[in-house]
Amino acid sequence: MNKTNKEIALACDYLETTNTLVFLTGKAGTGKTTFLQNLRRTSKKKLAIVAPTGVAALNAGGMTIHSFFQLSFGPVIPSGKVKQEVYYSDEKKELLASLELLVIDEVSMVRPDVLDQIDLILRTIKDSSYPFGGVQLLLIGDLSQLSPIIRDEEWAVLNRYYASPYFFSSLVMQKTPYVRIELSEVFRQKEQDFVDILNEVRNQVISTSSLELLNTRYQRDFRPGAEDPYITLTTHNGIAQQINNEYIEAIPGKEFEFTATINGDFPKDAYPTETTLKLKVGAQVMFVKNDNSAEKLYYNGKIGTVIKVEDRMVFVKSGPEGKEIAVEALEWTNVKYQMDGESINETNAGSFIQIPLKLAWAITIHKSQGLSFDKAIIDVSEAFTHGQTYVALSRCRSLTGMVLRNPISAKNIIGDPTVAHFNKIASVLEPDKRRLEEDQEQYRLFLLSELFNFEPLRSRLQGFESLAPDFKKEILEVAEKFSKQLNAERSKPAASYFLDKLTRITENLHKQLPAYIDLSKDRALKADQVITWLMQRIRVLEYFSVNPFTTAGYLALTTDKDSNHDRSYLKALNAKPNEKLYEQILSWRDKTAAKEKVMPGMIFSEKTVAAIAEKLPATIKALSSVKGVGPPKATQYGHDLIMLIRAYEQELKGPAAEQSSLF
Repeated sequence: MNKTNKEIALACDYLETTNTLVFLTGKAGTGKTTFLQNLRRTSKKKLAIVAPTGVAALNAGGMTIHSFFQLSFGPVIPSGKVKQEVYYSDEKKELLASLELLVIDEVSMVRPDVLDQIDLILRTIKDSSYPFGGVQLLLIGDLSQLSPIIRDEEWAVLNRYYASPYFFSSLVMQKTPYVRIELSEVFRQKEQDFVDILNEVRNQVISTSSLELLNTRYQRDFRPGAEDPYITLTTHNGIAQQINNEYIEAIPGKEFEFTATINGDFPKDAYPTETTLKLKVGAQVMFVKNDNSAEKLYYNGKIGTVIKVEDRMVFVKSGPEGKEIAVEALEWTNVKYQMDGESINETNAGSFIQIPLKLAWAITIHKSQGLSFDKAIIDVSEAFTHGQTYVALSRCRSLTGMVLRNPISAKNIIGDPTVAHFNKIASVLEPDKRRLEEDQEQYRLFLLSELFNFEPLRSRLQGFESLAPDFKKEILEVAEKFSKQLNAERSKPAASYFLDKLTRITENLHKQLPAYIDLSKDRALKADQVITWLMQRIRVLEYFSVNPFTTAGYLALTTDKDSNHDRSYLKALNAKPNEKLYEQILSWRDKTAAKEKVMPGMIFSEKTVAAIAEKLPATIKALSSVKGVGPPKATQYGHDLIMLIRAYEQELKGPAAEQSSLF
């Protein structure tokens, strides 16, 4: 196994078999994004992906940090509190309480107070003293790239509490053990001389010979020809806009205008291209989305030239072979997370539909992070912050594909001594086999403590105290004593003890359930949540009352999303309204998801399907008002759903069922 494979395998081991905080880093082009994409497909943990900016969140396939945790954008002074008041909906609390792995991409741009807020929120929601409430964090990013955007007045508030504006200065990172895993093999660049130059720039020390070699790429007044797909990377947005406007206006001929369709909730800072995209034949453009078809004709960052426009189709010629690519409008989705039973599902909160192109004679260095270019004109003569020059240079696949608009001097390579110091210290945090085994044992003990953590049940039993009058004395206090001397050998008798107590509570609830359901729908829903939690915990306790406690055994029992044990029990106790229609809509949803090549939860969650089946909306307008649907999805899927509802109602009422208007 080569070094790269070992690094990836080590990171996977940590994310699968521990809950240790992992800082995954590496030079530009070492495959951090690819690792995240693979993790998203294969992880068995309940995870969410967040990023500090809208564009970064879109690229990572997640939500912004501020949206996911409902944070304000201003600086937050650390309160020092063990817990804080958390004002979330019950569904949001349930989602956060179920979270097992939180991925933060582009963590180099995250402020320390934001990380401390996340820690405080998760400890409060989980009612846990563990950092981040026991949720594992995967922090992905390169500190040599772009740093947090923080205004002087904001830093004036925060610098009394934090040594630097970087995430590693957060209070939680000062007291949380973590490992640093660095991906070392560069896939983007193949020229060793260029790789060496980038390493020196990244380390903020460039030799005279490397600087001389880099400046051989300076060409005074260079202006590429129409057939040369160069893109200019510059430090300021105004410069990029000016270059693009000059080029597009200089092209004769008709201007074609494409207007984006925006549905639902899609934040402006995440728009991947212009809402009104103006193109001409001959315009240089950049693809802003990967081609997900089998042909893989383009990727995010690929440069080409518009050769014709027909109807709503743009034809782009790209690459040395000059292959013609037909480009039509595509959809970006704004991901949000919500609970679906005990699973965390991604849902589509909104969409942005547009031709996946943007003018590409120039873009800012900030917007180029994460992209790769075959040919680029670099202008860092006005670099003003840490990491800008490194990000710009490292976007290029080769030294020969780069042209410098102005010579680069050592002063243009702006570094931050704080980052250099941290990288030096953090290099000793690279884990070995022994450290992995120690962290795996710590995770086993954490899971053992979770097995006997009944705080979530305590909160769910509010209003049902009569079911367990001695809950505090017989369960909470006994569990607290056991947690102080965690011992796998004592786990069997402990599991048997708590199994008996929880079974009695379940039997009491089962006897009283009809009264709870008749009382109110809200009461019935809360009773349903109690039953769900009890049955899942009873199943785990039953197993460990006769088997030794192991990490693998616990995870197998708690991540078995296809288990019918709990579902069948709950179904018998509290069947959904219009159960047959519910099953029919679920079947339609799964078939539609397969056809559209998306996860079923991206269309509708099971909770939303249940709401549709219960409410039986007769029109698209009524369907759109169902929570979890909204106007965009009602328009897209309304015809199919209302036909299903009509057929179901006609089956119940007979052929004479009244026909209603679709609209």
